[in-house]
Amino acid sequence: MEVKEDLRESAAEQDERKNEKNKGNSVRGFAVLTMCAVLAMVISVGTKILPVSGNGKVYAASSGKMDSDEEVAVPTGIAGVVSGVSEAPSSGSTVTRIGSSCEQVIVGQRVKKVKNTTADLNVSSSMENKVNELDARSITLAENPTLMSDEDYATLLRIVEAEAGSEDIKGRVLVANVIMNRVKSEDFPNTVTEVVWDNSDGVPQFSPTYDGRINEVTVSDETREAVKQALKGTDYSEGALFFIQKSAAEAHNVKWFEKDLKKLFKYGVHEFYTYK
Repeated sequence: MEVKEDLRESAAEQDERKNEKNKGNSVRGFAVLTMCAVLAMVISVGTKILPVSGNGKVYAASSGKMDSDEEVAVPTGIAGVVSGVSEAPSSGSTVTRIGSSCEQVIVGQRVKKVKNTTADLNVSSSMENKVNELDARSITLAENPTLMSDEDYATLLRIVEAEAGSEDIKGRVLVANVIMNRVKSEDFPNTVTEVVWDNSDGVPQFSPTYDGRINEVTVSDETREAVKQALKGTDYSEGALFFIQKSAAEAHNVKWFEKDLKKLFKYGVHEFYTYK
């Protein structure tokens, strides 16, 4: 019995020594790892603090030739960490990288420091000119109204065709000019349709509205072009508010034109007048 107890004690002592040895190994391993981590941090901080020469670091593939059989050693472990930290750009530097970490870098590629090259633009004069141009166009449009309803436009086409369908483009433009001059005048209605169908004291202002020709004509391409030119500002009228074809007019109408109005000129079959 005593021998067995001694053997048991010896086994217990052996287990206790093994445990103490394992604990010692663990402590030494932890101490080594701690020292390595501290060393890496010191090297990293030291590398970042050291100044970098030049305005910015240049990253490039090697410009030298490399043998096909030559192998490049890639640092691993702590050395890899230190290498990566030392190759990182310093704080405040700006670089434009060519390619990415997933792409193969071609020999000779470079990255460069980016500088702000945006030029200050002075647009004050150009904006002023544009505003003045818009003002001028607004005044012109106000003095020469060309916007009208579909009814007014159709009426203008028909009266020009009915009154000057046998005339050339200029003769048709002149009739359209007279209509538009009346629209702008304070002595006549304010729309094309009202001007054309005006009946003062029971007297139609335009004979095609009296005899029905205005509704019987077929508007030609020449008339459409003449009206288009007139609405865009072409004006040969010299301010004329009246026109007459004496060969087709009644005698009393011709007499009134010659007595009470001022003749401006004659073009084609029409003579053009305004107030004295």
